[in-house]
Amino acid sequence: MQAFAREVVTRAALAAGLPEGRVIDIVKKDNLTIERPRLEVQFLPEKFTRTGRKLAVYRTETALIRKRELYAVELTVNANVLADDRDWLEAFCMAFAAALPRGGNDSRGNWIRVRAQQATFSRPPDRRVGNEVIEIFTKVNRLFVLTFTGRVTAEEREALIPSWTINPNIKKV
Repeated sequence: MQAFAREVVTRAALAAGLPEGRVIDIVKKDNLTIERPRLEVQFLPEKFTRTGRKLAVYRTETALIRKRELYAVELTVNANVLADDRDWLEAFCMAFAAALPRGGNDSRGNWIRVRAQQATFSRPPDRRVGNEVIEIFTKVNRLFVLTFTGRVTAEEREALIPSWTINPNIKKV
């Protein structure tokens, strides 16, 4: 599910106007050598909930197939957008939220729902000398909390009898 989440976040960021190659994993410390604007992605632990519900039943010529949901899985992703310009950040964040899809199918064909839960704006506090504000570097960021909800499924196959015949050689008593 992490590969799907990374792909969704990267597509939305590129569609919103972030330059190519600026979606990276979270760094331990803000480094001045890493270019801004950028988007740092952090994956939190997945939450599994046992469900066991039946999703589908379908039949082929030789088998009856039941698809069951074993677990509902919720993955929370922190997407931290770092920028130098506040106006660019505001425009990017609105475009990024609009570019996020409602969901999509993973590699196994299961639907994964995508939701933006929160967006927190922050900037460092002002540095004041008397009544004057000294700005050396202007840094702003916005932290998006995204939730990806999917499932773990399994298929049960039950073989059917495709045809049958009555043996005409059986004698009645």
